Amino acid sequence: MRLRGRSADPRAERVHTRLRDAAFALAHEHPVDAISVGDLTAHAQVSRQVFYRHFRDRDDVVAAAFSHAFDSAMPIYDGTDARARILELFGFAAKHSPLCRNAVSSTVHQHVLVTYRDALVTPCRQIAEQGLAVLDAVSPVPADAVTRFLVGGFVEVLRSWMEDPDATDLHARVRAALDTVDALLGTASIQKGPDRG
Repeated sequence: MRLRGRSADPRAERVHTRLRDAAFALAHEHPVDAISVGDLTAHAQVSRQVFYRHFRDRDDVVAAAFSHAFDSAMPIYDGTDARARILELFGFAAKHSPLCRNAVSSTVHQHVLVTYRDALVTPCRQIAEQGLAVLDAVSPVPADAVTRFLVGGFVEVLRSWMEDPDATDLHARVRAALDTVDALLGTASIQKGPDRG
């Protein structure tokens, strides 16, 4: 059974970190479904028994490794620039494209998408609220409905890119999606991120 919370034992914490780091490294090199618990324990230099004290299975530790890296890389969003935040979120996926692609054949794929869905809610809500003045002039639309629409669209951008092994244009795809949103919601003059001329 996986250990709950952070252990008070520094040795257990070191083992937990070694396993997580092993999963992160191996998931950049191989499809997740091709990685065995034996591969992970050999890389981390721990026994299988020790592994199962920390994680349920292979996908559990790979998902934990992704979450740890994602949370460490993403500063708390201060709400100043939704467009820049979305580009920042997708920049992480582009930087770790081997892991994202290698996760597709496993349950980690869904974990990645859910992580992004949750992270996109706040900036997408900000964009939705900025566009409400334009939308309300045509037909009243709840901000939550627009937010869900935007989040779903951006998650689909990520999913389609992850599932296309030949795609190398994630940044361009995200910028195109943002430009489309700006045009539809009339927020082009409001959202002035560092990438806009």
